[in-house]
Amino acid sequence: MSIISNVTRAFKHENYRNFFFWQFISFTGTWIQGTAQSWLVYRLTGSAFFLGLVAFASSLPALVLSPLSGVIADQFKRRHILLTTQILCVTQGIILSALFFSGNINKWQILVLSIFLGIANSFDVTARQTFIPLLVTRNDLINAIALNSSMFNAARIIGPSLAGLLIAKYGEGICFILNVLSYLPFIIFLFFLNLKEQEVKEFKSSFIHLKEGLLFAWDTLPIRNLLFLLGAYSLWGMSFTTLMPIFSDQILHQGAKGLGILMGSSGIGAVIGALFLASRQKVLGIKKIIAFCTLTSSTCIFAFAFSKIYILSIILLAIIGFCSIIIISGSNTAMQAISPDHLRGRIVGLFSMTFMGIFPLGSLAVGFLAHLFGAPIAVSVGATICFIMGIYFYFKVPELTKKAKELLCTQENASTRIEYGV
Repeated sequence: MSIISNVTRAFKHENYRNFFFWQFISFTGTWIQGTAQSWLVYRLTGSAFFLGLVAFASSLPALVLSPLSGVIADQFKRRHILLTTQILCVTQGIILSALFFSGNINKWQILVLSIFLGIANSFDVTARQTFIPLLVTRNDLINAIALNSSMFNAARIIGPSLAGLLIAKYGEGICFILNVLSYLPFIIFLFFLNLKEQEVKEFKSSFIHLKEGLLFAWDTLPIRNLLFLLGAYSLWGMSFTTLMPIFSDQILHQGAKGLGILMGSSGIGAVIGALFLASRQKVLGIKKIIAFCTLTSSTCIFAFAFSKIYILSIILLAIIGFCSIIIISGSNTAMQAISPDHLRGRIVGLFSMTFMGIFPLGSLAVGFLAHLFGAPIAVSVGATICFIMGIYFYFKVPELTKKAKELLCTQENASTRIEYGV
């Protein structure tokens, strides 16, 4: 099997190919709108604080709602959930566009719309992640999840770049319109998609379902430790990106143009990391790789905190981007691999809460430390905490692998153990 065919093997599934392509269009539009919205907020307020507040408001719902989103994903058809969330997202885009072209838009309206979008995304992310196993076979799941990560990060690179050109020439409004249009093909695809969905068991109370998922995650040692590691990394490792404008302007003296290159280098590293993950055919050894990437990323974040060499900082951010996507997507894949089908939504909901919901708290924490002690000290403290967590996880890997094998041996489908090779 050639390298290219190995990396893209999930594309042999027609539904996944279409899912991938139309998502890419939609995510590119999302990044275009996000960049334009940030610029609009800055243009209206001139306030770095309000910029941070809007970002915090859009991410906070994930902390509260992601566990519930997992219950919903296990109790309702995921295609229907995605259709609902996409319609809510496109509605938000239409309202934002209408307010902008009316000439009456203000910062508080943008804040409220950001919260609305954050609520929709809290349910969308979980439904989207748990939808992937319905589109591919089990032995292609790790490839499909990794390809999805590469697609998302490619959109993260292309979207803001297009937005910058469009804003400079036409203003923010065209970006909002393009975002609305980008949703439509994906909605049409979901509406006409024909596939066998997951079996929905008899409905119990949401509390009972949530408790069932929480108990399974806590009692399953590999999932519990992956969630702890991901939570620590989201809180103390990823949050340093909040201070990137300070590093670009005050420490590296590269201004706004340098900021774009710094963020782009991280995105490029993430795409390469996702493609590396996509090239793997088994989950075998993924926990050891996650541990290694946690240690490597923490070391690079610490070095970045005190770097005053622009090129060195770019290289470090590319390595950090590579390692981050391995930690995030690798953890997601490993947890889905060892979760039974009827609990997968709730486990992914906990993953989304840990990954997306804790990040805004980390942004507040690192921002507060930076205010007291300066950005380099704040970032280095976070890197040190992540490094300690990485060491702990590294020494737990043999035990976690043994427990994962035992769990898979008890599942009904005996072929799962062979396909995943955890």
